[in-house]
Amino acid sequence: MSTWRYRDEARRHVWEFTDLGYAREDDRKVLYENVLADHKKIEAYLGSYSNVIWELVRATPSRREAMLRRLTDGDSLTQMVLILGAWQHCRKAVLAYDWLIENDRHFVPGDPYRVATAMQGRLFDQLRARKWTRWPFQWGKSPFPGEKTRRDPEDAPDYDQVIDDYDPRTGMY
Repeated sequence: MSTWRYRDEARRHVWEFTDLGYAREDDRKVLYENVLADHKKIEAYLGSYSNVIWELVRATPSRREAMLRRLTDGDSLTQMVLILGAWQHCRKAVLAYDWLIENDRHFVPGDPYRVATAMQGRLFDQLRARKWTRWPFQWGKSPFPGEKTRRDPEDAPDYDQVIDDYDPRTGMY
């Protein structure tokens, strides 16, 4: 299997977390306000729980709701933070695959897609420094400082048409 196929699957995983958070409008608003109030606290939390996020990415969609409830004792804000973290992890995996496509000798396909997505998200942190989007455009304006509200190629250093033009209401891009 090609690296291109793995990247396409990682994009689909981004969509899964976009949909999961999009369906929770009230919780999304609470997360937005918390990020706006103290984005460094949210980022520190995401860093502290990277292994939990990694497991959430590896899980099949049918297991995620139960995992979120179990891992957070039903706290909806914590669930949304983990969903955001998983979305970010998958987006980083897509960027890592982009890098791998440019440098294809660093990746040999063969692992299951979800395991590979989880692994490439970790690889991202070891790659060259690059700006990337931290908030799903589909969830509305970003509360993170410096992020654009519009997703045009010239506005975002990591613009990805398949991810950024995805519409969770229709399931199409």
